[in-house]
Amino acid sequence: MIKIGYQWITISLFFALVALLWVGCSKDNPVNILPSEVAGTYDFIRYEFVPSAAAIQPANVLDTLVVQNTFLRLTEGGQFLLNYQFINGPESIISGNFSITANRVELQPAAGSEARLTSLLLQPPLRLDRIPAQGQFRDSLEMAKEQVVDLSNFSNRYDGIPPVPGVLFLQLSPKN
Repeated sequence: MIKIGYQWITISLFFALVALLWVGCSKDNPVNILPSEVAGTYDFIRYEFVPSAAAIQPANVLDTLVVQNTFLRLTEGGQFLLNYQFINGPESIISGNFSITANRVELQPAAGSEARLTSLLLQPPLRLDRIPAQGQFRDSLEMAKEQVVDLSNFSNRYDGIPPVPGVLFLQLSPKN
């Protein structure tokens, strides 16, 4: 009877070990992917909110920013800095941590950055898809996120318009 118990424990441990190794080898497991794979600086190529209501014009956020001072930096330590500057405004930074999988980079901004995120039409967490880049060292990053946005907080051009649903499009390209 004791021998059967040891065999059962041995078999159970074997299958548990195989299961752990199987999960550990998954390509989507963030433990296997290091932040250094995506570390670097990314420029915004597209940054636009397209309302679902056809009567409301899309909001091109890049038109309101100093493009040279607006970029995303991902560090090898798993932190990010989102540097931005509105035209005629001071430079600002949103920081936080990021996690990575084979298909995605997820940014989690630090507490206290809610107002700055809102001014950029962003809502945490930011989930950016990794797009394999032809002929580039790092992947491009993209997001198409359905959300409700109060465009009047973004620009006086939208005064009197209540919050509207739509899609926020982000496209970032690695800086060479």
